[in-house]
Amino acid sequence: MKGLRKKLDMKKFFLVCITILFLALPVNAEEKQNVRVSNISSSSVVISWVADEKCTGAVHYGVSTDALNLTETDNSRRENCVIMVELKGLTPNTAYYFEVVSGDSVDNNSGSYYTFRTAEISEGISMPSPVLYGQVLLDSGENADGTMVYATVGHDGMNSTPLSCMVFEGYWMVELSALKHENGTAFEWEINDTLYIEIEGGKYGYKNVTTVITGEEYQNCTTPTGFKALPKPVASRIKADAEEYNRILIIVFCIVLFLIIMMVYIIRRKKLT
Repeated sequence: MKGLRKKLDMKKFFLVCITILFLALPVNAEEKQNVRVSNISSSSVVISWVADEKCTGAVHYGVSTDALNLTETDNSRRENCVIMVELKGLTPNTAYYFEVVSGDSVDNNSGSYYTFRTAEISEGISMPSPVLYGQVLLDSGENADGTMVYATVGHDGMNSTPLSCMVFEGYWMVELSALKHENGTAFEWEINDTLYIEIEGGKYGYKNVTTVITGEEYQNCTTPTGFKALPKPVASRIKADAEEYNRILIIVFCIVLFLIIMMVYIIRRKKLT
């Protein structure tokens, strides 16, 4: 009777170890990529984000979350980890859904998927169209090529969707005539409206500035500091906690595996004796 009870106890212990072994497997914490939608037109849009490491990027998209059967890629593998993908040949005034891929990591907005609506085909707004431009430098004075610049305008309590441009040879440029509402319609603006400019350089840094539209044909938006990239904060606490949690689970995994091996060895040895 004692021998039978001992065997049952051993089997229970073995099952508990197996359960712990599977529960202790490391899991990947979901990491949002701060996906940005910009440059909305009737037939194209720009999707950009910052990856955790230098890698290729891709956007899977379509008119339904069940059919993301179109793909565009960015194979640049920039040093600052910024990824930019332009989707072309889109249908006017149409809602699209998409997810982004950074290397092997997929971000589908927690299963809700990201979305945007293309603009209607129109003749646009008949008014002057100033061009915004500026320079972006690193702290070393080198050109911060590969950095994304986003320009958003605030008018009558509403903000436009951002216009974007990737820095090339140190400079960027956008035209205000391309401003849109989130529903894709043209965004009207006036002189002295608020102008928000964000500079996202990934590992190079991040900075923003608020100014106004001056109405000049070519408005220089370079600050006295040259938009020098600032050091980015350390990785978020959530990500750090997830990595620490996975390290602990790996240790638990090894301990449980060792116990199972020992149990199998003891059981086999008792059978032989």
